[in-house]
This record gives sequence, structure tokens and C-alpha cells, in this order.
Amino acid sequence: MKWLPAFFAFSTIALSSPAMAHQFLDYFPYGKADLSPKGYQTAREVAGYVQRYGPDSYRVVIAAHMDTAEGQEFSDELSARRAQSMATELVALGLDPARIEMRPYGTRALARPTAVDVREQLNRRLSVDVNF
Repeated sequence: MKWLPAFFAFSTIALSSPAMAHQFLDYFPYGKADLSPKGYQTAREVAGYVQRYGPDSYRVVIAAHMDTAEGQEFSDELSARRAQSMATELVALGLDPARIEMRPYGTRALARPTAVDVREQLNRRLSVDVNF
């Protein structure tokens, strides 16, 4: 049974390594693109996470989504503005804009499927994925 100590030593090392990715979520009120106080807190959490785990080797992907209460063109525009709001705040907090990617999805990736013209809070979301 000489393999047991080596196995456990390897497991301990693997479990103690830092996280390599994390997702942060925020939700928007209907029709709004500006960050809420919670949105600013989310931005600070993202910046702190980057500084802690990899200030020199990170990638941030901001995905903004809409509900089906408005038309596709408006939804695309508003989701782009929501992504831009978060990106602007992250840059103000010191993140490199070249390491930030924005993906406005409009209504193309609903968290909770609904009929057309339905307001759904879970679909008015913004996710920030940090990868190292």
C-alpha cells in the first residue's frame, strides 16, 4: 500500500490550487442600462477577484441579456449598453480594456423561456465571466 500516501499528497495539492474561473451575475430593472448599487458592487468584486488571482493573465467576458418585452433591435441595443456600463466601470477600477470582451445577446439566450412581450427579471441579466 505504498501508493496511498503519494495519492493523498497529490490530492491535497490539486485541491489547494486557486480557482481558475468565476462568474458574477447582476440583474437590471426593466428598460435600464445604468449599473445599480448592486452592479457597482459586482464590478468591485470582479476587480478584486482579478487582482487576487491573476492580475497579469485574465480575460473578462461580459454577457448581457434581455427579456422579450421589447423588439429584437431594441433588445440588442439595450443589452449592448448594459455590457458597456459594466465594462466602463471595470476599466475605471483598473482592468485592462484589451482584456474585456462584451457579448450583447439581446433575447437570444433566455434564462427563463417566455412568450414574446413578457417582462421577466431573470432574463434581464448580465454575467461577468473571469478566466485565467
